[in-house]
Amino acid sequence: MKKNILIIGYGDIGNRLSKKLKEQSANIYAVSRHNSTNQNIVKINWDWLSKKKLELPKVIFDSVIIIPKPSSLDEAGYNDGFNLSIKNIVNSLQNVNIKNVIAISSTRVYGDHQKGPINEETSVEPSDFRGRFIKDYELLLNKSFTNNLNILRFAGLYKEDSEHISHNRLNRDTAANIISFVIDKLSGNEANSIYNCSEDSEILESTKSIRNDKLKKAGFKF
Repeated sequence: MKKNILIIGYGDIGNRLSKKLKEQSANIYAVSRHNSTNQNIVKINWDWLSKKKLELPKVIFDSVIIIPKPSSLDEAGYNDGFNLSIKNIVNSLQNVNIKNVIAISSTRVYGDHQKGPINEETSVEPSDFRGRFIKDYELLLNKSFTNNLNILRFAGLYKEDSEHISHNRLNRDTAANIISFVIDKLSGNEANSIYNCSEDSEILESTKSIRNDKLKKAGFKF
């Protein structure tokens, strides 16, 4: 039976993911504020900052992927992307039949002041307003979805032609592969889980070094 996958926040990562999921013959529903030219998805236009409720087809969604994005890089933009819009999304999903939720987050929640190896057990200590909004976003999701929630903390995303690549990094295609892997392999777990998503890198004691051991132990290969 084909899986029904709902992507809320359909952009570059969502587009890359949809191509991989189509290879698995999944039914893909994509929610975005903008039109898409991808003919392999069911497009749903919705402004998640509006008061209008998200109208979804009456199907059972095997996975719902939430990919938040700030409306701008200032504090107001992060409030839009990780607070107001997420509350609207959660409210819209209350009566929807969902098997599991995958939420994209960021390693920014650890802050820049922590040094050495950082794993999922490291305390969350954001050092700026961006990290604080993302931390609160995670807390809201954990409160709203008390089981079957996987939070993926992405390191700095980059494309193949990126000129500056940070120590803690994640290729955009690899990011889509991770989401696809979680849909296929980890979505049956009832307990909520968090996974750091960063490529292999040297452990530096002088800076934050995101570790991906938990994700690799689950079976993902970078």
